[in-house]
Amino acid sequence: MYNFDIMRLAIGALMVFTVFPVRQYARNWMAVKLGDDTPEREGKLTLNPFAHADIFGIIFMIIIGFGWGRSATINPSNFKCKNKKLGMLAVSFAGPVSNFLFAFIMSFLYALSVYLNWGKTAETIISYMLILNLNLALFLLLPIPGFDGGDILMQFLPGKFLLKIAPYLRYISLALILLVLFGPFRTYIGIAVRYVASFMVSISGNICSLFFG
Repeated sequence: MYNFDIMRLAIGALMVFTVFPVRQYARNWMAVKLGDDTPEREGKLTLNPFAHADIFGIIFMIIIGFGWGRSATINPSNFKCKNKKLGMLAVSFAGPVSNFLFAFIMSFLYALSVYLNWGKTAETIISYMLILNLNLALFLLLPIPGFDGGDILMQFLPGKFLLKIAPYLRYISLALILLVLFGPFRTYIGIAVRYVASFMVSISGNICSLFFG
């Protein structure tokens, strides 16, 4: 158990320096492509993990498998597209999509490790990377202000309502994060993660069986 805990912490730290910058870069790249150069001017159109680091997000990611990075400022008014809400939706989905793609790569590597007998240690590391990616994707898709899911939700709420709650968004976010991390929602996320992970591994296993079966 001790060795596994050390491995889990090490993989969590690895996630911070690999997956976090990739998902933040994907989000910022989409914004820049749509015409907003704010992320580039803020120095966040980069894969440098320190440019996206959030100390609390890092701690949570390493310890319990959920976390977040520091997002760049996105200004939808700079988008070249006419429908700014659709543009913001594209930006908001870019991060989770990168996580799901990374997770699918991990599921494929896991299937390969089984077929090619890479050993239990390799299987454990790869499977945990898969689970953490899905944890991150689903956690940040929750409708919490400041998360991808919160940004998505904001596109469908009336402007007057958003103005009224704007001063309280920080407190709302904190309350919802605590509710998720220490309440029943964490269990539900875990169930969803296991279901998606099993689905991905099943598809990857079928692909591998075509070549190694």
